Amino acid sequence: MITANIEFGGVEYPCRMVKDNQGEYLIIGSTALLDALHPGSFEDENEGFASKEASDIYDEIFFFTDERTLALPDKELVEELRRDNLEWF
Repeated sequence: MITANIEFGGVEYPCRMVKDNQGEYLIIGSTALLDALHPGSFEDENEGFASKEASDIYDEIFFFTDERTLALPDKELVEELRRDNLEWF
């Protein structure tokens, strides 16, 4: 299990690193991180990212998932990710 912490707004958010089907590492973040980066609704054009830094961090994250899924062993996490990202896993 490879983990990484992403800091935003003075808070560290644990993330996971998993390999895609090409052997490249992808960053999987928590929905708590997503909420911090983009506190408003994605459907409201007047609400957006918390800052330019937040937008840049968002672009580095491949997928966001809940804490329970993020804590799964690598094989099970990849199985969960595959459901929504078949072409990547």
